[in-house]
Amino acid sequence: MELRHLRYFQKIAELSSFSEASRALNITQSTLSQQTKKLEDELGVTLFQRDSHHVQLTDIGEAILPAVEKILSDANTCINIIHDVRDLGIGSLTIGATQSFTPLLRETVIDFTKQFPGIKLNIVCKQMEELMSMLDKREIDIALCYRPSMPMYDSICTQKLFVSSLCVVVADTHPLASRKEIDINDLQKLSLVLPEKGTQARNTFDMIISGMNLDLNVHIEMTEINMLLDIVQGTRFATLVSQITTINRTGLKAIPLKMEGVSMEGSIHYRRDTYMKKATKQFLEMLSDHNSYGLALLSL
Repeated sequence: MELRHLRYFQKIAELSSFSEASRALNITQSTLSQQTKKLEDELGVTLFQRDSHHVQLTDIGEAILPAVEKILSDANTCINIIHDVRDLGIGSLTIGATQSFTPLLRETVIDFTKQFPGIKLNIVCKQMEELMSMLDKREIDIALCYRPSMPMYDSICTQKLFVSSLCVVVADTHPLASRKEIDINDLQKLSLVLPEKGTQARNTFDMIISGMNLDLNVHIEMTEINMLLDIVQGTRFATLVSQITTINRTGLKAIPLKMEGVSMEGSIHYRRDTYMKKATKQFLEMLSDHNSYGLALLSL
């Protein structure tokens, strides 16, 4: 039995298709079928039930899948340790982050790539729910986003990095730009551009106004935060986002919202059962050292 046979088995099980698995593995379908049959012959069992339209695991296939996934995870851990021994000369690091976090990453990404040019750095920007799912599936090494209101996966650990607040953001020429804080009821007087439902800022906002009878004047909703801030900067619209979202942005004023429950806990999320790469630890250490944004980044 070879590791590649187990990888083939796991990918077919994941995609429920020989053709899709062969494309994902970059091998021919006939090769995949032959190697899978070889594994079945070696084990003396049938792992998949096949017909012209469907592929599904047999009872035995379902039973051994968790063990196969653990073997492959352990094998990847061995590979990561070997790469670490090479003083970060080669390897890869995949970091998931919500758009709110990308301004916070800028200096760290630049410094990391200068110091470790042999490490391929991949930054994946998704919403929090997608990042948690990718982390659970080991598709990313860590996720940087706000703490979910409720735990989503038992496999994921969360560590607080900083605390930010939901703020009202307007152009620095807006009539309210001189205000030190804004009452929740004052939002009814504003023309709003809001993050789309499902983003963490919007989830936080919807949670704190739940049960209130507010008549909000919402003109636009969007997922793309940078475009949202561009619109606010050039108009009399207002929005509600985390304070760190405005980092490195000129022409905007973030005004605290006078209400309880507006704190948002910026966090690092990682799998509890997966070896943390040396490259991951180094990146997080550099991120913690970059305190130029006025946030109280916690030691990692």
